[in-house]
Amino acid sequence: MSEPRRRDGGPGAAFGRLRRWASRTLLEPEYPLLAVEVRPRAVAAVRLAYEGRRLGLGAAAVVDLPEGTLDVSLTRPNVADPDGFAVSLRLALERAGALAGGPVSLVLPDPAVRLALVPAEGLRGRRADAEEAIRFRLHKALPFDVRSARLAWDGTRGEQALVVVVLEEVVRGYEEALENLGFQPGVVEVSSLALASVPETVAGEGDRLLVNWDDGYVSFLLRRGEEPLLTRTLPGKMGSDSVARQATSTLQFYRDRLSGEGLEDVVLRAAAGPVDEAVAALAPALGREPRLLEPWAALGAVQADTSAPAQAVAAAAACALRRVA
Repeated sequence: MSEPRRRDGGPGAAFGRLRRWASRTLLEPEYPLLAVEVRPRAVAAVRLAYEGRRLGLGAAAVVDLPEGTLDVSLTRPNVADPDGFAVSLRLALERAGALAGGPVSLVLPDPAVRLALVPAEGLRGRRADAEEAIRFRLHKALPFDVRSARLAWDGTRGEQALVVVVLEEVVRGYEEALENLGFQPGVVEVSSLALASVPETVAGEGDRLLVNWDDGYVSFLLRRGEEPLLTRTLPGKMGSDSVARQATSTLQFYRDRLSGEGLEDVVLRAAAGPVDEAVAALAPALGREPRLLEPWAALGAVQADTSAPAQAVAAAAACALRRVA
């Protein structure tokens, strides 16, 4: 449907303003100044703060979770020890100077969420019709009833839509822990997609690979320009050799099945161990040395920070920094 012709002060102009407002507030929500990333064995919090009119880093913190606190899964509640999780979550927020409650973004670990690529055809109409089509397409491909899941998708780029599916009881366990501390979780993100929003991972029209290597899983997200080509999440504790083999198979699939002619860039989030060891393990498998992700790039940091602490809070930082993107 074409947009009505606008005249200053006329109904067309009012309609245009309303549509732009709806796009910003409903489709592109304003991100809170605080984000929490739940990782399989840790929880991280990042708080932004205004310095005059400039938005900068207020504080960041990461707290290790006691063994057995979480059981990250697609198909069942993840918070195995609610009391222990609440203690660690509160400590992370306290260290980040954010115990006053209020809006918060929540970043989930990749293995708690299913990322899927589906044909984008038919998904650009009414949202209700698109959601029904997605649920129908995925109902046989998921290990749970898709009717009990939350969906989000982006079908505006290319021939495939990237769909995020998470079981309601999985995400509610995390949200309730925040709500019990006085927070209102609004934006819910998944770790790899949050990391993919960091400005340094977005630039360029060529083929780019993001590797998200954390305790308990490794994920590969491959894009051609802004179009997603491949997403893989492999749960379980894996050593360097196993991750390198998975990187090699991902690269081979890219060449053989996706007409890959060479990666323009490889960015690594290394949160599973020493960052130098992670880079060294992946470089031979990918045929090039990956760049460590710089979570503070959106703040215009003069000096890159690719340290282990920066990697530990990277997805929380990326989610919060959508505010300044």
